[in-house]
Amino acid sequence: MGVVMRRLAIAMFSLAALSGGAGAQSADDCYQATLRQDDQEIIRICSAALRSASLDDRLRSITVSNRGLGYLRDKQYDKAIVDFSDALLLNPRNPYSFNFRGEAWREKGNLDRAFADFEQTLRIDPAFTGAIYNRGITFERQGDLSSARAEYRKALATRGDSALDQWARERSRERLAALGDGAQRPQQPRSDDRGRGTGGRDR
Repeated sequence: MGVVMRRLAIAMFSLAALSGGAGAQSADDCYQATLRQDDQEIIRICSAALRSASLDDRLRSITVSNRGLGYLRDKQYDKAIVDFSDALLLNPRNPYSFNFRGEAWREKGNLDRAFADFEQTLRIDPAFTGAIYNRGITFERQGDLSSARAEYRKALATRGDSALDQWARERSRERLAALGDGAQRPQQPRSDDRGRGTGGRDR
């Protein structure tokens, strides 16, 4: 699961670099923590970065969302949801925070809220492959395999070339192979079959 997180985190880091200014190094430390497998380290370092008064709203949204990733990976779903929600208050057009908050809702068993957040992600960015893949996983959780297959096929048809897009297409291909023609009972998605990347870096 740590490898997946590292791959998907790359897409958001460029925003921290582009934001620049005072506090950018602390935000970078938070990002670097997401590339490692120590979830508590992510929480600790990102919390320290958030204590900096020099972070502007955009960079603070990215950083609090990255801390949310630590909570999400650590299965502290309520705290993850709070962080993703706070990130969205700072930047309401942060598709990553919507997407990963949807994952947290799904892991809590609230599939309706998960779908709502994935839909919001796609309103902001219709080509967000991770959200399409996540909808497929959520349909699987509902037992709606026909809709799950349709979402995975949509994900495969996307053209984005970010790490997140590529990862989501790869996993969608795996899920379609696992589902087969539906004649046999498919194996369930693994616990890391989640299109997470960073806890909420916006673009």
